[in-house]
Formats: sequence, C-alpha cells, structure tokens
Amino acid sequence: MKYSQATKSVFGDRADRGPLFTFWTHFPDADLDAERLAEATIRLQQQFQCDLVKTAPNGMYAVEDLGVEIDFSQVPLGGVARIVSTPYQQASDWDKLPEGDLTRGALARELHSLRLVRQALPDVPIVFTIFSPMTIASKLSQGRIHGQIAEGHDGPRIHAALSRLADTTSAYAQAALAAGADGVFLAHQDTGRHLLSYDAFSEFVAPYDIAVLAGAAAGRFNVLHIHGERIRFRELQDYPVHALNWHSWETHPDVTAGALTSGKCILGGIDRRSVTRNDIPAIRRQISTALNAMSEVGDLILAPSCTIRAGFDTDTIVALRDFIRNPSARQEEHAADPLSTG
Repeated sequence: MKYSQATKSVFGDRADRGPLFTFWTHFPDADLDAERLAEATIRLQQQFQCDLVKTAPNGMYAVEDLGVEIDFSQVPLGGVARIVSTPYQQASDWDKLPEGDLTRGALARELHSLRLVRQALPDVPIVFTIFSPMTIASKLSQGRIHGQIAEGHDGPRIHAALSRLADTTSAYAQAALAAGADGVFLAHQDTGRHLLSYDAFSEFVAPYDIAVLAGAAAGRFNVLHIHGERIRFRELQDYPVHALNWHSWETHPDVTAGALTSGKCILGGIDRRSVTRNDIPAIRRQISTALNAMSEVGDLILAPSCTIRAGFDTDTIVALRDFIRNPSARQEEHAADPLSTG
C-alpha cells in the first residue's frame, strides 16, 4: 500500500515497509498506577511491534477525581468499568462541577505514564487518549444528561458544565503534546443518533469537541474514535483530525465509504469481534478486503474497530500482524477470494 506524504511525515520508514498496523487493549491490573501502566504499554509494544501506540488508560480516568464511585471489578473478566454512584444526578448538580486540575490525581498520573512511555519508545508515534466533553458528562451523570438536554429547561447550566469540561480537556491535549504525544485519540461514546437530536448534537456536542481539538491543533496525528452503533458519521467526518476510527463491520459506513466521504486516513478494517473470537480466517479476509478496497482511495492503518478487551489470545494478534506484514500470504488470500477483481 502506498501512503500519502502526510502519513509518511508521521510514520517515516514504517510507511515504506508495507501496510501499517496497530491495536490496543486495557491493562486492568496496572491502569491505576502510572509506572505499571507505562510498563504494560511498553511490554505490549515490544511484544507486537505496532506501528502506532495508543495510550490505554482505564475508561473512567477522566471522572475519577470528580466525586464518583467506580466499580472496576468486571474489567479483568473482559467487561467494563461502571459508575455505581455519582453526585451529578440532577441538572442543578452541574453547578458544582469543579475546574479540572492537570497537576494532581488521575490526570497527572496519565501524563506521567505518557512521559515514561515516550522515554522508552522514542521512535514510535504515540496518540494520547482523551474523551469528548459530552462523553465525560454522560459518564458523570450515568447518561442522565441526554434526558436533561431533551427536557430543555437547563440549557445554560449544561452549557457551562460542558464548557468547563472542554477547557480542561483542551488544556489536557496541549499538555499531552508537550509530554511527547504525536497527537490525541479523542474517544467519543455519545454520537449515536438515538441519544440526542440533530439540533441538540449541533448545540451541545460538536462545539465542545471542536474546542477540545483546538488544544490538539499542533498534533501531527490526531484520531477521532466514534464509538457504538447508528453513529453520526456525516456530522463527525469533518472534524479537524487526521484519522477516523469507528466500529466498522458493526455499523455504517464501511471503510471505503468512510474514506471517500471524509478524505481522511482510516484507522480500522478489522472487526474487533473476530479478534475476540480468534477467527483468524475471517480476520485475513477482512484485511485483504480492506487493503484491496482502499488501494486507490486513501490511507489505511489496519486496526480493530475498537479496544480488544482484556483476556485476548496473543496468538491471534501475532497471526494478524504477521499476515499484514507478509505480502505473499496476502497475495494468496487475494487470489483465493472469489470476489477478488485484481
């Protein structure tokens, strides 16, 4: 696969050796401690030699210091962390949301971990995980904010809270770049069309996302992760990022359509469900299909459509990586595909 000069400027010689590849997972035994999280991230990279490293904080790090109680017990079993109690239950509770402090708590911990990873991996592009202000607010309120917006009674105080979260996250993006990240990975879990109306999304979500990305403007490789089903891809594809990642194979659009309409590098092409099922034949077909479809369309970094949860089979990742980096094997798969036109 031939990459554009923009992508080559980030990945250098890696982009000349063949298709780029990455994946990411969580480290439930380590992600509440900066040093242990860095060690786990470095170990993963040394084992699998990905072309891009995404930092993998626990999914609740952005709300850890804001008064919520979090249950992490299901993460080692392949589940997710959950908020079990929160002080943000009524719209009026947003008035007490504090200003963010990057110098202490979970936010400082993640920056410290990033610095350790950058020191150990000086030559690998790194993207630092941050969350959309609406995603943070949704976690804090256990999803209540969507209903509060729909009711239409407390717009000003909700805007004030989202603005506070956006200011903190924008400054956090800047701090991550200063700490050595090549860009941010903006994870967005609130883009489903069933969550908010188009007008509500345009008013309460998009402006604060753009404010966050303004803080990452100096990044060389910023990624938007669009989580879930029935996503607002058309509204999101013009965000000022270099690459898009979403649950391709689970929701529209497919990889090729996403590349054609957005004009951006696509981070994806592999169904995360096939990885967790260890379905290597399916993964090989997906890789071949994505590479063939994207050969004349745009840049593709092969990756699963979302996080591979803890407990995955390392042999599956090795097989995935080796197939990507073995042109002969890919040619054999392409020749055996009855739908192939090449």
